[in-house]
Amino acid sequence: MIDLHMHSNRSDGTDSPVKLAKLAISAGLSAASLTDHDTIEGYAEFAAALAGTAVEPICGCEISCKDPRTGTSVHVLCYFIPEGDSPFATMLDAMKIKRAGRNLALLTKLQELGYDRLKASTIEAIAEKSLEKAGRPHFAQALIEAYSVADPASPRDGLPRYFTEVGNVFSALLGENQAAYIPKATTTPAEASEAAHRSGALTVLAHPIISYCPWDPNQPLDIEAQRALLEPALADAVAAGISGAEAYYSRHSPEQTAMMLELCQRFGLIATGGSDYHGRNKPDLSLGRGVSAKRGTTSELRVPDSALEALYAARP
Repeated sequence: MIDLHMHSNRSDGTDSPVKLAKLAISAGLSAASLTDHDTIEGYAEFAAALAGTAVEPICGCEISCKDPRTGTSVHVLCYFIPEGDSPFATMLDAMKIKRAGRNLALLTKLQELGYDRLKASTIEAIAEKSLEKAGRPHFAQALIEAYSVADPASPRDGLPRYFTEVGNVFSALLGENQAAYIPKATTTPAEASEAAHRSGALTVLAHPIISYCPWDPNQPLDIEAQRALLEPALADAVAAGISGAEAYYSRHSPEQTAMMLELCQRFGLIATGGSDYHGRNKPDLSLGRGVSAKRGTTSELRVPDSALEALYAARP
């Protein structure tokens, strides 16, 4: 059993790379990939903690992309990334510069909206890194600290005056199309794939159901409606040079997993998967096992070793 999708405190997770390595060992995994957003800074520490164990470390990264056909925000997982200079490293460096500017703009935007108790120092203390390297979950946690009870003096009318959990901050303020949303630096799936291939790595489409099948609790999409949205998206992914797609994912129902396995086979994509573990930022997920009791079942995430074997075989 493997887990090819997890996040440390080098991006928007809460656990250190060393703790993730220990969790991977405890979960009995044969391989694990640290896939922090837009960085591989934690990989050396992660790999060192797994040295001499039964768990094989895979250098990964999750890249923020935008689908040029739909304008949809999508994530592309990259595997077998070389350490040191490479076209992929050059792309990451450019994204870091843009991310720094985005975080400064986000702090300014929130203060302009009336959240003037939000301070850079608080965000940095929560993130345990500089403001430029922080993620939106760190902003959310800082807002919860600063606005844990209603304050009639701020912010502007129509915006929340206090917060209780990270999800609430995103749905009301930081999420896409909300008042404080500022788009992050992105590339396209084709550009990410090209940089990966030129570096000896390959790419996989992360959680395509989440990316391409909008969730509305009042009008949930049935499985056939999801399939209709995914078919052109996966065709685009193949054309962009993507080698696989996450069929095994923590929040998939058994029906969704079966659909993704069938679609991967149809489009010639490697069926991969992972927990998308984020530590306390997604407290219902366990590394390697996903949600232990999901959607009324007791099934657990089980990503087969054959997925990694297929990825190895497809390396450029």
